[in-house]
Amino acid sequence: MKRLAYLDALRGIAALMVVFTHLYEPVIGHDWVLDYLIDPGKLGVLWFFMISGVVIPYSLKPVPDGARRFVISRVMRLYPAYWLSLVLFVLMLQLTGAPLPSWPQIVANLTMVQTALGFNDVVGLYWTLFIELVFYGLCLALFIAGKLYDLAYRARCSLVFLLAALALGIARALTEHKLPVALPLALSLMFFGSVWRQWLLAEHSAALTRNLKMLFVAFAVLLPPTLIMAYSEDMGTGETWGRYCFTYAVAIVSFVLLTRSVRLDHPALVWLGAVSYSLYLLHPSMGLFSNYLLRGTDAPALLVALVATLLTLAAAHLCFRYIEHPFIQLGKRLNNRNAKTQPVSV
Repeated sequence: MKRLAYLDALRGIAALMVVFTHLYEPVIGHDWVLDYLIDPGKLGVLWFFMISGVVIPYSLKPVPDGARRFVISRVMRLYPAYWLSLVLFVLMLQLTGAPLPSWPQIVANLTMVQTALGFNDVVGLYWTLFIELVFYGLCLALFIAGKLYDLAYRARCSLVFLLAALALGIARALTEHKLPVALPLALSLMFFGSVWRQWLLAEHSAALTRNLKMLFVAFAVLLPPTLIMAYSEDMGTGETWGRYCFTYAVAIVSFVLLTRSVRLDHPALVWLGAVSYSLYLLHPSMGLFSNYLLRGTDAPALLVALVATLLTLAAAHLCFRYIEHPFIQLGKRLNNRNAKTQPVSV
């Protein structure tokens, strides 16, 4: 699938919504719309998940070494910038005198699967990257099993994970334990994205229409009770079921509209999409750095946020140019070199 400008633009907007939530909501303070109606950061993250669903399964090419090529490209795409963000955040904590994570926690975070190892994320937003890795693993497993390109199978995966989220939501309400409802919800949206991709490419078959209708009905029927059961009680992160219901509904509807009917492709948004991964990873560190630079100046909170935004944009540009892009190209060279050394079948 060739790179689509409107998907990059959507990535850029999603990254800005996450940045807004982390840098500007503290400036705004308590607001009814943000406290009870919609979570812009969650909306952006849900877009990221659905975009991954559109793109990732189809980066697994049906060639003999497709699985190996996928692993190399994903490692080179994700880990270098991620490691930089981890080191930079720890340095910012030390610079500002904030409490430092333990060395075992830092080492565990180098893997990106610290959640599975029983460690907390050093940077709060790393939880989304763990979900991305789970999705990659599932796509790889389906690829090896010969099911990844099966439309109905992917649609059923979306439905199964949605049902799993409902089950976890009920269990969470009954046990009052913070069970990971977000994981199956995200995976459901990702597999939905993989089905929706075929509609975007004008593959409007009867089977595709039937499966999409099934998923839209399933989301309409199952998402509200899942979110009500899971988030009726705030377990420490400001979760409210009404805000989550509205945010999920807006995320799905707006994603469909912005990929089908209103395709944004302004160059500035496309550029933001290109650097969105670095933007996403580095803005917490730049928020700390901005506070450090303006300490003792009585600078208003809005100015601190604006400086943090400018620092984030600059850092994202540099990270993309000198870290992300070179390692992506290295991954391509490794894959091409290995392809040349493959034995020729006769």
